[in-house]
Order: sequence, then structure tokens, then C-alpha cells
Amino acid sequence: MVVTTFLGSWIITESVKAPEDEMVKIYDANIKPCMNYWTTDTGFVDTVSMQAQAMKLYDEGEYTLAIEAFQRFEPETKDEALYNFYLGFCYLKSDFANLAISHFDESSQLFKKFELVQMSRWYLALAYLKVGDEENAVKVLQNLIEVNAPQRYVADNILKQIDFSSNPIKSLLLVVAD
Repeated sequence: MVVTTFLGSWIITESVKAPEDEMVKIYDANIKPCMNYWTTDTGFVDTVSMQAQAMKLYDEGEYTLAIEAFQRFEPETKDEALYNFYLGFCYLKSDFANLAISHFDESSQLFKKFELVQMSRWYLALAYLKVGDEENAVKVLQNLIEVNAPQRYVADNILKQIDFSSNPIKSLLLVVAD
């Protein structure tokens, strides 16, 4: 009896999850490079350090090479949030989403400005989508909506897509409605 109940509850909970390939499709549709807030700052004058080289590679879309450059320098305390954010983004674009998650989480804790915290949380949600972690992606996306983040409308749309992809009846109704 206990085994039957467990098996039944497992089938029900597993059947309402969005398929992982759907999560990756949602990620692919929403991932866009973030502008360079670090070395394009008018106060930034260094052009030869590893930091500048890493951000140049980032700007050029050479994310794997940028990871190597980022790993060769230790950021100053005031730059740790940006360092973790851009390193996380490079990991995400280089298909190391699990490593990106820890860097986005750290950067969201280190940023002081609301917009930057929420931007970091946004990419954290995308990293969760990339690895197929629906539960954590949903939590972060819901938080973006609750705090009225700039990404709230896209987050709401993604939550609807996750809901539709996890419910075959809703998915069918969505196709019929289109």
C-alpha cells in the first residue's frame, strides 16, 4: 500500500514538471548578452590588465577565452560583484551552467544597486532553466515579479511557458488558441 501510494505520488509530481528540453528552449529564447557595465565605465582607464582583456573577450563573444582571462586575476573587493557576474555569464554561454549558478548567486548578494541585483537574479533564473532545475528557476522568476524587477514581464511570460509545457492539456489549449 505504501509503495503504491509513493509510486502514484511520484508519477503525478513528475508528470507536472516541464520537460528539460522545453526548459532549454525557454532559456535559448531569452538569453541575451548583458552590456559591459565594467570597463565601459567612464572612470575605467586601464586597458592592459587581465580585467580589461577578459572584458574585451567578453565583448567580442569569446566566452571560453574570457573565462581563462578572468581566472588569471583576483578582483578588488569593489569589483567582486561584477567579476562574479561576468564570469558567471561566460560560464553560462560556454555551457557550464552549474558553475554559472554559483557566480550569479554570489554576484546578486554582492551588488548594492537594485537593478544590478535583479539583473544578476535574472541570469541566475536562466542558468537554472539551462540545467533543467525548474523548481529553482520558478522561485527566482517569481521573486523577480514580487520585487517589481525590470525583468518582471518577461519572467511572468516564462512562468506561463513553464506552466503550459508542464501541463499537456494547457499546451494543447494554447496550440488551439493560436
